[in-house]
Amino acid sequence: MIKFGGSNNLSAQIVTYPTYGFQTDAKGWRINVAGIAFQSPPFTLRQRMLIKMLGKTMKVDEQTLRGEIFQNRVSPFFVEAEKGLEIRVTVEETTRTLRKRSRKNGHFADSPRFPASVIERAAETDEFGRKCVPYTIEVADRSAEVVRGIAHLIPRYGVSVISDIDDTIKESQVTDRRELLFNTFLRDFRSVSGMADVYQGWQANGADFHYVSSSPWQLFDSLQRHQTENGFPTGTMHLRNFRLRDQLLKPLPIVRRRGKATAIRKMLKDLPDRKFILVGDSGEKDPEIYLKMCRRHPGQIAGVFIREIQERPMVEERVRKLHREAKGFICSVFSEPQTLANNASQIFDKLPPAI
Repeated sequence: MIKFGGSNNLSAQIVTYPTYGFQTDAKGWRINVAGIAFQSPPFTLRQRMLIKMLGKTMKVDEQTLRGEIFQNRVSPFFVEAEKGLEIRVTVEETTRTLRKRSRKNGHFADSPRFPASVIERAAETDEFGRKCVPYTIEVADRSAEVVRGIAHLIPRYGVSVISDIDDTIKESQVTDRRELLFNTFLRDFRSVSGMADVYQGWQANGADFHYVSSSPWQLFDSLQRHQTENGFPTGTMHLRNFRLRDQLLKPLPIVRRRGKATAIRKMLKDLPDRKFILVGDSGEKDPEIYLKMCRRHPGQIAGVFIREIQERPMVEERVRKLHREAKGFICSVFSEPQTLANNASQIFDKLPPAI
């Protein structure tokens, strides 16, 4: 957790997201690594003015802005990126240096390769038989504390669920500016009722999970805690870069979808023999993004399921476009999680075992 208002200790900090590993051949695995390097200094005068502006947008008083939830949520939006850092990743005693240093925005990403023997020794198995590998990340000049990450080892065959977060499994109300801001900064996160039960059922059937969202990386801690506390399966997390100061005056902050399609395309490329279930909602561009994936990767999509939210229901044309692409896979719009569970059940009956 990043301390509100930062501190006078200007050493770098690192956040890394749960990720996945995939086997390239009998001799090696690639571990996708992603995260951000930053410092958390005290707020500047300009940042405090932006916080007041955010308070005015939400129409709340200064006492509310001093509340614990707001303090914890807003702090990560004002950290300072650490660019040009050389990042090292270690599994057991095998270390790889990422090919590129942290970018201007502090983000880093790469897919270092590790010998299969190293991965096999380090692998841990959960109660569902799924394997993961712990790894550590550090800065080459040791200017940041070593942090621990987890890579889920995805079998060559099986089913992966790519799930949106906002208004798919978490109530966000992205179509209402003020409610979105309240749900982001002032309220405990609330799950979409029944969705955790559906996902738990899929997990029991061998599914792996990938949460690909337009939620900003600054909410990573809160999102991960919400998923754990509400019983959602663990999985990889793919969030986007975001700067509050660039978005505060836009009509609907926090919701641009740039980068979401890129993350999904990479996953489909890395895991060409798996089948994918895509779950999203009608509030934004999930139907259109998933439609593109169906056109470009028709043999990999097993199902597309769109949760219809009351504030922005699926118009007939959007439904028709999806169904026109539904050749060889299931496509449906749902309002109740039980409908989703029923419609998706036949997918697991047809899929080969994960190997």
